[in-house]
Amino acid sequence: MWVAFLAILAGCARVPPEPPSVTILCYHNFGDKKRAYSVPVDRFKEEMRFLSVQKIPVIPLRALEDYLYKKSPLPDRSVVITIDDGYQSAKGIAWPVFRRYGYPFTLFVYPHAVGRYSSALTWDDLRLMARQGVDIQSHSMTHPLLTHPGKPMNRKDYHAWIEEELAGSKRRIEMELQQPVTSIAYPYGGYDQYIVERTRAVGYRSAFTCDDGDVAGFTDPYRLNRRLVFRQTSLKAFVTSLSERPLPVTALSPADGERVKDIPIKIRARILNVGNILPESAQILVDKVGRHWMPAPVDPKTGEMTFDVPPSVTRRGYYFVSLTAKDRANPTLLREASWLFIVRKNISKK
Repeated sequence: MWVAFLAILAGCARVPPEPPSVTILCYHNFGDKKRAYSVPVDRFKEEMRFLSVQKIPVIPLRALEDYLYKKSPLPDRSVVITIDDGYQSAKGIAWPVFRRYGYPFTLFVYPHAVGRYSSALTWDDLRLMARQGVDIQSHSMTHPLLTHPGKPMNRKDYHAWIEEELAGSKRRIEMELQQPVTSIAYPYGGYDQYIVERTRAVGYRSAFTCDDGDVAGFTDPYRLNRRLVFRQTSLKAFVTSLSERPLPVTALSPADGERVKDIPIKIRARILNVGNILPESAQILVDKVGRHWMPAPVDPKTGEMTFDVPPSVTRRGYYFVSLTAKDRANPTLLREASWLFIVRKNISKK
C-alpha cells in the first residue's frame, strides 16, 4: 500500500549529510467521526506502523530538548509524538498502540478539563500513565487563546491572568503528578512575543506551536513547530510531511509572534544559505490572503524574499505564513519555514 509513497523518502536518502532535523507530530483525539481533529483509529494505526516499518526513530521530548540546549546527539529525521487536550482516547486508543511499538509520547493537558468532562482523562488516569513512563506536560490552565482574553482586562489583570495560565498550570500538574513540568503547548497555537517571554520566565524549557514545519538545531525552543494530523490527513500527506526539511530564515517582517497595528504591505524574510535551494521554486502560503500557494520572489544572491500583500486583504487576527523551496542538491526534497504574526490594534492590556 505504501509503495507509491516510499519514493518520497527514498529520494531524500541521497541528500548530503546535514544537521539532524525532527518532525513533531500533533494529535488531539482518536475515533470520534464528528470532529476534524479526531483521527480514525485504523489510519492512526497505519501511521504508526509506517514509522515502524520504515525504522523512523521516535524519540522522547526530553531528547529533543537536550539536542536544542546541549547539542546532544540525535538520530536524523527523528519524530516526536505529542497529543493535546487530554481526551480519554489518548489512554484508551493511542497508548496501547504506542506501547506495542515502544514509542514514547508527550501528553499536553490543561487542569481545568481534567476529570470535568466524560471525554476527559482524570487525575487518576494521568497518575497511572505518568507512573508507567508517559510524559505529561502543560497546555495552560483553561485552554484560552493566550493573546486574546475573553473579556476586557487592564494591563495588571492581564499579566496576572497569564501568570495563572502559564505558571499556575505548571504548579498544579507538578503537584498532582509529582513530576517536573518543563514544556507547554500554546492553546490553539496562539502566541506573541510577550507570551514567549513569560513562558521562558516562569520556568518552561520548551513551548510548542501549531505552525507547520520541522525543527532543527537553530530552532527557538519556545517556538517549536508541529505537524498537525487531522481526520482528513491522508497517509500520503502524512508520509510527505516526514520527508521535508526545515528552511532556515531570518529577518522576518513582521517578526514571528509580532503584533502589528495595520495589515502589512509586504511580508519579508531572508533565506539563509540560499545557495542550497532553488530560488525560483519558492512559494508562500498566507492563510488570510488565499488558500493556494503563490510564487515567492527570492533574490538568488541575497536570499531576500519579498511578498506583496494584495490591497484587497482586510481581515485582522492571526496570519499564519509558510514559505517553501526545493532543495538544490535534491529537487524532490522540499524545505519549509513557518511563522505567524497578529494584525490587531494593541488593546488596553498591552
